[in-house]
Amino acid sequence: MLGFKYYLFSPHFVADAHLDKFNQVYETWKISFTEVVESAGGKLDPDDFFRNDLIGAITYNNEVVGLSTMTMFDLRLNSSLDHHYIKALSPETPQKLLRDRQPRLISIEYLNVLPNWRKNHSPILWTEVLIGLGLKLMDQSPADIIMGTPRTDVKVLQVCKNLEAIEVQEPILKMNYPCAVVIFPKQTQRKFKNSTTAQYVEGLWHSRIETGAQPFTYEVPNRKAS
Repeated sequence: MLGFKYYLFSPHFVADAHLDKFNQVYETWKISFTEVVESAGGKLDPDDFFRNDLIGAITYNNEVVGLSTMTMFDLRLNSSLDHHYIKALSPETPQKLLRDRQPRLISIEYLNVLPNWRKNHSPILWTEVLIGLGLKLMDQSPADIIMGTPRTDVKVLQVCKNLEAIEVQEPILKMNYPCAVVIFPKQTQRKFKNSTTAQYVEGLWHSRIETGAQPFTYEVPNRKAS
């Protein structure tokens, strides 16, 4: 799409052809979020990049436009319940998701659009596009919902609401920032209100570049064990 590309990386295995691009995305993440976290008195843990299942990144030629990280959690698994992402929630939230038969969730974290590509510099709402690509992935995966924790001191929460996010509990504090807790339920025919967002989500998803093992990217048909 006119020089734009969407990469889905596994941080655990990257094909040789994409090593340089992956390292560029990682360094962009590290520089951006070191500044964000340290400006609030925290310290970024590089392990938090590697522990994700997927890294989604939009690029334009040799530039990184934006990125987000994604991890699958299953609330029926004690190991998921003990993870710091889930333990940061109110205890009632995972309990309600289980009651609603929504045990599998994909977290969307560390979402960032680089300054030169934000709304005041670009007519394209890249934050919407990044979230929209995550929703496309979730809709075609075994996950029941996407969960995000957008900061409430910036406009990303409103962007989430424009994409039909639902707030499910009181805000929490993450890395010393106030954050809402939202979910996006699965949809069989997802529509986007903004036609440009829809165009870029569909186009980038159709031409996406996948590298590495993505165990939950698509729904796996039922099959007999061998």
